[in-house]
Amino acid sequence: MCGFAGVLQRDGRLTGDVPALAASLDRALAHRGPDGAGQWHGPDANVLLVHRRLAIIDPGPGGTQPMTTPDHRFHIVFNGEIYNYRALRAGLESQGERFLTASDTEVLLRLVSRGGPLRLSAVRGMFAFACWDSAERSVLVARDRFGIKPLYVAADARRVAFASELGALRAAKLIGGETSPAGILAFLRWGSVPPPLTWQRGADMVEPGCWRRWWLDGREDRGVFADVRTAYTGGIGARGDSSSDNVDTFRAEIAPAVRESVRAHLVADVPVGVFLSGGIDSGALVSSATSIGASNLQTFTVGFDDESSESGRARMVARRFGTTHHDLHLDPSTIARELPDVIAHLDQPTIDAVNSYYVSRVVASTGIKAVLSGAGGDELFGGYPSFTRLPRALAVKRLAGPLWPAMGPLAGVFMPERLRARWRHFASTNGDLVEAYRVQRGFLLPDEVAEFAGPAWRSGSVWRDAIEQVQTAERALLGAAGPERPASAVARLESRLYLGSQLLRDLDVMSMAHGLEVRVPFVDHELVERVWPRLAFHPGLMRGKQLLAGTLERPLPDAIVRHPKQGFTLPFARWMAGDLGPFVQDGMRRLSAAGWITNDVPGRVWASWRAGASHWSRPWGLAVLGHFLTQRGTL
Repeated sequence: MCGFAGVLQRDGRLTGDVPALAASLDRALAHRGPDGAGQWHGPDANVLLVHRRLAIIDPGPGGTQPMTTPDHRFHIVFNGEIYNYRALRAGLESQGERFLTASDTEVLLRLVSRGGPLRLSAVRGMFAFACWDSAERSVLVARDRFGIKPLYVAADARRVAFASELGALRAAKLIGGETSPAGILAFLRWGSVPPPLTWQRGADMVEPGCWRRWWLDGREDRGVFADVRTAYTGGIGARGDSSSDNVDTFRAEIAPAVRESVRAHLVADVPVGVFLSGGIDSGALVSSATSIGASNLQTFTVGFDDESSESGRARMVARRFGTTHHDLHLDPSTIARELPDVIAHLDQPTIDAVNSYYVSRVVASTGIKAVLSGAGGDELFGGYPSFTRLPRALAVKRLAGPLWPAMGPLAGVFMPERLRARWRHFASTNGDLVEAYRVQRGFLLPDEVAEFAGPAWRSGSVWRDAIEQVQTAERALLGAAGPERPASAVARLESRLYLGSQLLRDLDVMSMAHGLEVRVPFVDHELVERVWPRLAFHPGLMRGKQLLAGTLERPLPDAIVRHPKQGFTLPFARWMAGDLGPFVQDGMRRLSAAGWITNDVPGRVWASWRAGASHWSRPWGLAVLGHFLTQRGTL
């Protein structure tokens, strides 16, 4: 796990003070790689690569970056881990390659140098990289198929800049300071900014599973090396008809696949810990790790004084499997005091991330460099309420047929006030799954965004252009790759948007703020392809994540398996009524003063939440956006 950045000047030599530019990029990424730093300048002074290293595999000097091939044709900077690098290395050696190091970086470099971006489909891991080809005089960048590792680019006819964090491009003045209305609109719709959009005008994010290439002569190209959406389509191919698939057979096949993914994600030359939330997902990681022989595991939990705290259940799992357990206690006064620093580390605004920041800090303080997280378990094993709610709601709508225009609005009268606007949106749509998903997962509905929108949107075509850009991004990210069963479609949507655009991005930026690598064994394409779409034919196995719980050789305590799902979140609703209240109200006022929302919205939203008519995330999300933009000098 590392951080990198680079610049390709397409119309001549790099301009200005190049050593100062390199130093600026290095400083901005230093927290991602405290174990080493490296730079490479092209001999024609038109290419710069900068790298910061967190040494996990081959931690000695052999893994130093930027790394070059023996003939000095290819130069790479890489962030991530290649879990099947040993198998890939063996295959490359059979083709005549001879390796100089024991690192996964060199394996990735040789793989790309031999076959280009399409060879990336063979990689099992999380990665983003940039590779300069001195013969072709081009730079290739790519990002893993789930988007676990971030990659930002700012490209025009004269220059291409790229980095692991958007803040590095800003610090080096490789992009301007203007806010992207499309990025802000996307946040207001989803509570995060989906790729390729960013909050910063002039920069975008490489989409998951995609690559881009720029040549000095002005040419450019892009493509897809892996599309995870295909895992959710159709039947199960050679394994037969999913509808008649035996449950016991299915569970027996998934059990070793889970353990194998955990085994792959434990590959490291340093100790690896586990985020332990007290739920099934993280408990399953601990169980699987001990089943395959991992010893001296260290586990970490964030707890707080609230009945929703999972600390007690986390300690129960730690005792069952004999881990060395660390319990971090949080209180609202600490959060209120440190929130500005937390938000300063964000690359994109998000309504999440605070818990990831604190648990990452306590892990890093123990000297652990890498940790497993159960993120992705709900998307993989059907653990969210959306897996039952969305198919059921769409089925009712279809059954109502021509009566729906009358029945739909009528049902909303009997719902709690905080749900009525969402029901109205669902009732007004034509049964489109994405719109039903928006009702379930969206931050503000389109009509609500339009109602809240302030004068900043009303200049010229700003509003119209932003809507067009966001809709284009939504279609690309949320569209299906082929026919799907309802549960498969929900899994795809949750994985592409909530997991990929929010959870994984927050985990990366908040863990790397402390020089910590987070690995996600449930976000693994080989495991996903074993589970889906077969799981769609066995909805009973989604209840309580029975498929996952039933695969474990060493079962979890009954209290963990039977406990209702609650999600790992801090008690913001209670804290906002006290210590966090001034922070939240101030953030909304800042957003209003800048014209992104109207002057009356802060008071209305706060009063609505206090009256129980809206969720706590509404004032919280608007406040985070206000403070985020203020810190970056755009308000």
